[in-house]
Amino acid sequence: MKYLDIYHLLKDKILKGEYPAGAPVEGEHALAERYGVSRPTIQKAVSRLKRESFVHTRQGSGIFVNPPEFYQDNNVITLSERIHRDQTLDSIVLSYDIQPAGEALASLFSLQTEATLIHYRRMRIINQQPAIIEETWMPQTLFPDFVQDNCRHSVLQYIEQTCGLTISHDVKTWSGKMLNADEAWLLRLSEGEIRLQISHKVYLQSGQLAQYTLETLSTNSVTTVSMR
Repeated sequence: MKYLDIYHLLKDKILKGEYPAGAPVEGEHALAERYGVSRPTIQKAVSRLKRESFVHTRQGSGIFVNPPEFYQDNNVITLSERIHRDQTLDSIVLSYDIQPAGEALASLFSLQTEATLIHYRRMRIINQQPAIIEETWMPQTLFPDFVQDNCRHSVLQYIEQTCGLTISHDVKTWSGKMLNADEAWLLRLSEGEIRLQISHKVYLQSGQLAQYTLETLSTNSVTTVSMR
């Protein structure tokens, strides 16, 4: 079992509340025994959880789970992982195609202009209410087996768990966007309203840009966390 498997297992337990906020996680030795791996493997997994603000360590005391506010909007986690137990999440694929990169996107992904990109739009619905319109581009050469059905599930989990690639970080940019007629109809809002748009540049550990996404939200609410 690799460190990435341990990382996903522990993260999943935190997100499901099996390790509540403020609760201690077993020590490195106990975790190594439980999962049959070496302590350096556990240390690597815990280091990533710390880097993504899921846990913190106290010298001489152990590993402790952070409150959800520390990691929900500040790291590369999927929308489905942020959904609470009393909420439902559905995805509707609005479009899916393979398109030439073109000059701007080729430059963004450091590709040749004739390279092809996976391109899809989907609606994310929370508790049967439209929440987010996502438009995403991904290099086809990096994900040759990606098909439309993959859009119905967590694409970040597809990248890490199916493709075996490690996501390093997500560069986010917030801006305001005036809704066009199509976006307003999908989000059940009025054309011309200003809503929050977040651009995501998701990078692999190798430094390669794996995904570029534009999220248009039905709300303008933003939460930020400062840590010391």
